Amino acid sequence: MRGNFVALQPLEDEDYKLFSQWVCPSKVSALARGAQDFVTEEEIRKDIVQGNTRYATVVTHEGKKIGFVSWQPLKYEGSYMLGGVIGDPNLWDMGYGAEASLLLMDYLFHSKNAHKIQFINGLYNLRSVRFLLKNKVTIEGILRDYIFLDGEYHDAVISSILRHEYYEYSEPGDMIPKSEKQQIREELYAYLQEHWKDECFPNLLRQGEKIGR
Repeated sequence: MRGNFVALQPLEDEDYKLFSQWVCPSKVSALARGAQDFVTEEEIRKDIVQGNTRYATVVTHEGKKIGFVSWQPLKYEGSYMLGGVIGDPNLWDMGYGAEASLLLMDYLFHSKNAHKIQFINGLYNLRSVRFLLKNKVTIEGILRDYIFLDGEYHDAVISSILRHEYYEYSEPGDMIPKSEKQQIREELYAYLQEHWKDECFPNLLRQGEKIGR
């Protein structure tokens, strides 16, 4: 999937090492995971391979890998938890993370028939909370003392957006252009109109007679 600034692509072997660097104790991991843990490349690989969370790498149009987005199926069919981070703080506030999240939301709603996308963000995460507010999500509640960071507990906000709400505010990009879909429908209907009575229908009858014998 490709946007104006970044694209999403499947994980490659080298990405596990990048992930372990991005989520080591730092401001990046505090914002991405609400945690400060040392994790190895193998631990990251095992967690991703054996877990039910899916990941995609965020790549600039110049081919630089700068972060990841994730989606985790929740209890009910069509419900997902969305997450992600841009690994280099120097690239924050440039629109990369926001576009990557919107690309993933577009994928889940438009290609996976998602019904609900949910977010949990620490109330210290300025950029993520602003992104949620800007994109018309519904605040469902506050999770008290949900994350322990910098020697103290922090609340988190839980929010979501439903399928019909998403389509009210955005126009997802189609994999196949609408004009192309319409064109082939018109060509098919024109063909059937011309050939159905004398060719298509008699052929179907003959096939039915062969099967019945």
